[in-house]
Amino acid sequence: MERGDIQLKRYDFLREAKKITDWNNVVFLDETWLNANHTLSRTWTDNTRASSSKAPMGKGSRLIICHAGSAVKKHHEEMNAAVFKDWFTTQLLPSLPEPSIIIMDNAPYHSVQVDKAPASNEKKSVHVAWLERHGIEANMEMMKPELEKLVKKNKEEKIRYEIDELAQANGHQVLRLPPYHCQYNAIELIWTQIKGI
Repeated sequence: MERGDIQLKRYDFLREAKKITDWNNVVFLDETWLNANHTLSRTWTDNTRASSSKAPMGKGSRLIICHAGSAVKKHHEEMNAAVFKDWFTTQLLPSLPEPSIIIMDNAPYHSVQVDKAPASNEKKSVHVAWLERHGIEANMEMMKPELEKLVKKNKEEKIRYEIDELAQANGHQVLRLPPYHCQYNAIELIWTQIKGI
């Protein structure tokens, strides 16, 4: 059975997607990777002569491909938050018509938080400071479990993502896919065709 929080996120996503009136300015964003020695396991062959080629040994180096509309970036390294943010700010945002809606998943490198809620192992003072920054009454006289409970109660609604704020500052909106729902991202279907999987 599907978790209730996943159902709610899907409902929220579909409700927001239903509000979109002009799909010409919707950009589906995703990344994929290919190994340099990637080959298909089966191909068509000519019955009249030997027409197969040898597959290279090993996977080879990895090529990361970021794509959204016309903004493509190839990296010969692992994807991380810094690489993604650089591509997002230097390649994608300048190429988008205003206003655009960017549909993306919640990969860790898409989801760097601004003013992230403190973890339970943080000091009391860190909890108090975070709560006060968000207009929630707290003080050092409170017990740490009380502070942790307040953070836990309020952190979900206070989440802000660095990428979303960069997009908003440039006149765009980010619409995040619900977890485990890559079928709502058109680019995922294209990657499957390209990679032959």
